[in-house]
Amino acid sequence: MNRHLRAFAEALFSTEAGPPPAARIDWLMVEMDDYLLRAGPAARFIFGLSLWVVTLLSPVFIRRLPTLASLDVPERIDALTRMEESFASAPVLAVKAFLCVVYYEHPDVQREVGHVGHATFPMELKS
Repeated sequence: MNRHLRAFAEALFSTEAGPPPAARIDWLMVEMDDYLLRAGPAARFIFGLSLWVVTLLSPVFIRRLPTLASLDVPERIDALTRMEESFASAPVLAVKAFLCVVYYEHPDVQREVGHVGHATFPMELKS
């Protein structure tokens, strides 16, 4: 699963400068393993099924085969974008949501997006 998840993540978090540093993707793979272990069997099943569908189906949206991981990064981005904009968007969104939850916890990513600390609330929450 990691090869396909890595291919998805590289495309998802790419910028004009290219994919994120390999060390950050390595970190993401370790964190995702831990996250999915703790998420429980139902979440692992849904995530795995969604990733499997995206891995096999997204290249078809750009008339390529066999899998997402076999494409170069720009082709992956195009394949994921087209699938997400289609009737088959649900599996893309499921994988994307899981990855984003973990990816944006990385300290370098938080600095890059301007995160300056913990969330604060404008007023005290009352029970």
